[in-house]
Amino acid sequence: MRRIVLTGVPPFEVQDLAGPLEVFSQCDYEVELVSTERDGAAGINRGLRVTGGTHFRSFDEPIDTLWVVGGPEAPSGAHDPAYLRWLKEQAGRARRVGASCLGTFVLAAAGVLDGRRAVTHWQWCDHLAARHPRIELVRESIYVKDGHVYTSAGITTGIDLALLFVEEDFGPRKALAIAQWLVLFVRRTSSSAQLSKLLTLHASAIKPFDDLENWIFEHLAEEIGVERMAASVNMSARQFTRVFRHEKGTTPARFVERVRVEVARSLLEASGASVKAVAAKCGFGSADSMRRSFLRVLGATPSEIAGGVRVAVGAATAPLASPPAR
Repeated sequence: MRRIVLTGVPPFEVQDLAGPLEVFSQCDYEVELVSTERDGAAGINRGLRVTGGTHFRSFDEPIDTLWVVGGPEAPSGAHDPAYLRWLKEQAGRARRVGASCLGTFVLAAAGVLDGRRAVTHWQWCDHLAARHPRIELVRESIYVKDGHVYTSAGITTGIDLALLFVEEDFGPRKALAIAQWLVLFVRRTSSSAQLSKLLTLHASAIKPFDDLENWIFEHLAEEIGVERMAASVNMSARQFTRVFRHEKGTTPARFVERVRVEVARSLLEASGASVKAVAAKCGFGSADSMRRSFLRVLGATPSEIAGGVRVAVGAATAPLASPPAR
């Protein structure tokens, strides 16, 4: 049985611990907590504590996967030197090393990321680059693999990275089954942007359009015209087009196209479905039509996306308002 060790500098971020733990609990893994606290417990930044772990000085078992959990104190750099030495030694021995969100800072402090590509939460990228200039920072991806070391961008991206580990160990069907069990909207891959176009578009919504966006997702395979969208929010087509463009900064047709492209991109990257099947599922009408939309929106063809070609993320993906600092 593969042993996964969850460790890091407490207090942990709740989701950084719970998300990957929930994924790993669905598989034939032996999951253990290794803490910097002598009683083996670990604090969580919401005032809770997790018990049943082992102090790092007392832990002497082989590790298959070493996972560093993120937390608000991780960027401080004020870490026990003995723990950092232990972490670097274990990272060199483990088959695979992962870090969720700000856990990247702990790996960096231990010297594990020197000369490697890595990512962290977008709000902390500049800080990581300034503190650890020997890291090649990849700002746009939700997770990055360099050799046997993987880093992820933010709270929920730890789930995406954990699903990747499951896929590597047990195959894509098992990873997809867990994603469905967790009721994830879509399973994201490494080339997915931290700052999603869909979230950016959604952030500008006014209340009448909230249900409309859900309706678009539910009817993506169908023909979606202005008249049909306008009727769903009880507006005339003319009024709807004017209000929509004012609120979204784009036309209804371009909005639907971008949604279709983003969903199709996720399906191509995560499911291995054919271009033709994805085109039909996402309402493009034909593979050629989907190809034109991909080139217009992403600057790459569906075949290139399915083959793993990285697509740069432009400034248009920036959110309208920054979330609170972590």
